[in-house]
Amino acid sequence: MSMFRVAIHYGINSNGFLSYDTDTKTVSVDLPEQEWVDKVLAYLNAEHVIQHATGLDTYEQLNVKPLDSLDNLKLALTRMWEATDVQVDWSRPA
Repeated sequence: MSMFRVAIHYGINSNGFLSYDTDTKTVSVDLPEQEWVDKVLAYLNAEHVIQHATGLDTYEQLNVKPLDSLDNLKLALTRMWEATDVQVDWSRPA
C-alpha cells in the first residue's frame, strides 16, 4: 500500500490531514468538524474543469477526476481552497 499524505486546514487553527491510497484510489480526510470533512470529500469526488498552465501564458482545459490518480489529486488540491475554503499546507508535515 502506498500512501500520499498532506496537511490541510481551515479557519485560524483547525488543522488536519488528507490521506490518499494510490493502490485503491481512496481518500480519507481528518478534520475537527464533519461539515468540513464533507466539503472536502464532495470536492474530491466530483469532476472538475481546470485550466492547467502549459507555459507562461498558455493553458489547456482539463477534465479532472481527483481520485483517478495521484497527479489528478495534486492538481485538484491546488484549486481546492477556492471551492471549499480548506487550504493545503504543502510544506507542513502531516
